[in-house]
This record gives sequence, structure tokens and C-alpha cells, in this order.
Amino acid sequence: YGLDDVVDLLLEFGLTGNDLAAIFSHTPSVTLMLPRRIQQQKDSHGSSTASGGETLEETTQRALSGLLCNTLKLRRYDARKVLRNCPGLLTMRGSKSSLQVVKLMTKLGVTTNSIARDKPALPKLLSRSPAGLFRLISFLASDAVRMPTKRIGPLLRRKECAELLDNVVPVPRMVDNKAVRSAATITPQDDTEEADEIASFVWSKSPELRREQINNAYREMSKTAWTLRHKIGTEDLGNVIASYPSVLLLDATENILPTASYMMNELGLWEDDLPGVLQLYPALFGMGRSQMERVTSYLLSLGVEREALASIFRAFPSLLALDVEKDMMPVVEFLREIGVANVGRFVTRLPPVLGYSIDDELIPKWEYLKEVCLYNIFELSRFPAYFSYPLDRVIKTRYEYLRMVKLIPTQLLPVDGILRYGDKDFATLVAGDADGGMTYAKFAKDRRSPKAPAGTTNKLQQRKSGIRKNNRRKQRKPLPSAAAVKNRRKKSNKNNNQTDFSSSRPKDDDNQ
Repeated sequence: YGLDDVVDLLLEFGLTGNDLAAIFSHTPSVTLMLPRRIQQQKDSHGSSTASGGETLEETTQRALSGLLCNTLKLRRYDARKVLRNCPGLLTMRGSKSSLQVVKLMTKLGVTTNSIARDKPALPKLLSRSPAGLFRLISFLASDAVRMPTKRIGPLLRRKECAELLDNVVPVPRMVDNKAVRSAATITPQDDTEEADEIASFVWSKSPELRREQINNAYREMSKTAWTLRHKIGTEDLGNVIASYPSVLLLDATENILPTASYMMNELGLWEDDLPGVLQLYPALFGMGRSQMERVTSYLLSLGVEREALASIFRAFPSLLALDVEKDMMPVVEFLREIGVANVGRFVTRLPPVLGYSIDDELIPKWEYLKEVCLYNIFELSRFPAYFSYPLDRVIKTRYEYLRMVKLIPTQLLPVDGILRYGDKDFATLVAGDADGGMTYAKFAKDRRSPKAPAGTTNKLQQRKSGIRKNNRRKQRKPLPSAAAVKNRRKKSNKNNNQTDFSSSRPKDDDNQ
């Protein structure tokens, strides 16, 4: 057999020339595999023997037809794309390992449909070592983390977990000859792209170094988990890792403890507040101290009281990750342009406003407020939380209900009185409904429904203009014809000439 036989076999399975080029360049050993099973062949002594080992046909049948098309139910095009990005599936070891990976994920509660749905990450997942995945699963389920097994499977298939997987379950990588020649001269002090290529080569080519680095990673992860649980006081560590898997890769002495110290000493948070802050925004412990200092200094320059920093960052720790120049300064400039005099007090009452989008959130809500409220900037200064309510679902729906259905002018109504209640209390206390909010709920549902009748808007406008239902019915009544008017007059004259007992006279008398 030769290369032509291998090419013919793969073409029979539906692969194209581009597919074969990608497979052969990444995994040249495929070209040396036995294409098909040979039933009988002659040995050196002339006796007939059966061919041994697995053939390329059997491997391709297992990987392409069995795993990708039948188990994961991928389309032929998507299956070919997976093979191009993961040619190792056409080797005996790679195909069997990928089957074990899928079986392991399904045991954790992940369905094959969900595995196949994430097509960009599928080749990388199938290329990982099942033994390495099992070790990571065991670590997450151990006493160090105590994550329920039903949550581990969905965690591993999320893109946020890729960094953690790459550190403890690395995927084999291809490097060039330059890295091969320089592998012997690598030093720990190298911090260049060339050093990264060399490290990549050593990582993928040296099993001993790879095992040592993975073992070191697990030792550091154990220290980090212990610090988060015992020093920070995190009780549900599994939930924190589910939100930010890379928290396990943080260094306890260089990242976590200095951040906790800064938040307690400089921002005024109590030690009991740290678990809640970590739960809300775990990535905070991976940021540098300089970033937090820039944000803190900028808030103080706006007029935010230092005593208010603790309550602000306790409730909204993600503010510490905002970029001062790109995120905060444009919002502050917008608030000053619309007339907010005391920006520091405004931000203290609504800290998340510094992270709102100006074009998508602030400007549309401000323009609508100017339409429905006479003293708009005064009301906004009294109630900064106006910017936190959804524009269409809450703000517009309530104002339209008051103006178009209840016929209540809203120009002088306080904004907080309209928005701060729940739907039921709004309908009862503000709109004055006596049905427990059922009318408002139906109005909101019809307004949001894409299948609302075409005349819904016209009806609202008619209600706004004061036209009642009975009047509309009269207006829709057609005018009588000339013949009908003539018959009606004859009948009226006839009734005027009749006595009260005329109805009892026989029909013959009518014709006389």
C-alpha cells in the first residue's frame, strides 16, 4: 500500500483535498497507516498470516462516522471541520481518547447536544487528555473546593474555563524547528516570544517537564483554594470558581492577600465583607493595586466622600475594574452637560451609572424624560435611579399607561413616584386601579406582544383625545339610504292617523 491508497480511502469517507492537506501537515503519521484490513498476506517463509493492528479505515469509521456523525450528530461539513482542526482524531490513540472525553462529560450530566453545540471549542475539547480531565474533576470535587459534580461538567465546557484547562490539561501544540534547536538553551529569565515558543516545545515534547509543571500548578491551586476558604472566609468556593474559574490560578501571596489588605485598609471594608465581595466579582482579586488606586482617586476627585467608598465597593465591586479614561470620564462629562451640578453626590447615590453606555442607555432615557417631565433635571437630581430602570419595559410602559389609558397628565408628577413601586403597587397607588393591577398587567403584556392588533396605537390615541366607546360606535354606523328615509316617513304619517285600537282592525280594512 502507499499514499495513494490512504488518499483514496479518506476521499471515500467524504473528505476533500483541503481536509487532507490540513490533516497530513499536522499529523503526518496518518500517511503511514495501513489503509484497509488485508485478510491474508505471505510472510518471509511463504506461510499465510492475517494482518494485525488497526487500520486507517477502522479509525476513521470510529472517529468520523461513529463519534462525530452518530454520537454528536454533527453535519458532514461540521465533522470535516473538526477533523481539520483536530487531525489527531484519525489516530488510534486520539480517536479512543476523544470517545473517553465525551463519555466522561456525559457522566457529569452534559448532553451530547450541548457538547456538539459549541463547535469552535469542540476540537480542543476532544484533543484533551481524559486522564487529565479526570484529575481536574477529582480536584474540584475534593475537600479543597467541594464543588458538586453536577456543576463541574457545565463548567468545563464554558469558554471562561479555557485558561484553567490549558494550565492543567494542555493540548499538544506544534512548534517550528527554531524552537527545537533552541530548547537546550532555555533559561527561566527568558521573557520573549522566542522563549514562549521554546517553552511551548518543551511543554509538548518533554513528558517529565510537563508532568512537573502540572503538579506544580495543582500545588499552587491547592494553596489558593485554602487561602480563599480560610483567610478570606469564602464558604461556597465552588460558586466562586463557577463564576471565575481562573481564580484558582491566582497567586495567594502576590494577588489575593495584597488585594484583600488594600480593600480593608484603604477602602474601609470589614473582613466579613470580603467573602461577599469575592462572590459578587471574583476577578477583582486578580487585578493590580494600581488599577484600584486610579479608580479610588478619581471618585474622590469627583466629590465622593471617603466614608462612602466602603458602601459603594461593597455593593458594586466591579467599579474597581472600570477604565477611568474610557468608561468613567465620558459619563461624568455627559452628566455635567445635561445639568447635574453635584456629580459626586449623583454617583454616590447611583454608583453603577459610571459603567452605563452613553449611546445605548443614558441618552435615550434622558431624551424621553425631557418629553414627559417638565422639571426633568430637578427630578433626575432627586432620583438618580431613573437611569437604572429599563426604558421600554418599565419607563415608557408606565408613562403611556398614565397618559393614554388613565388620562393623567404626567408633566408635574414626581419621577420617583412613578417608578419606585412594583407593578401592582404602581397600578393601585399611582394609577388608582381597583383590580389589583390586572388592567395594567394586561396593558403591559399587549404592549410588549409582537402580535398586538394593528389598531392598538389608534385606540390609545382615541382614548387620549377623550373619545368614548359609544361615540366611536355611532361614528362607525352607516348613513341610511334615501329609500329607507322615505319609507320611514310614510310609516310615521300612517301611525299618526291611527287610533289606539287600530292595531286590532282586520287587514282587509287597511286596503279600503
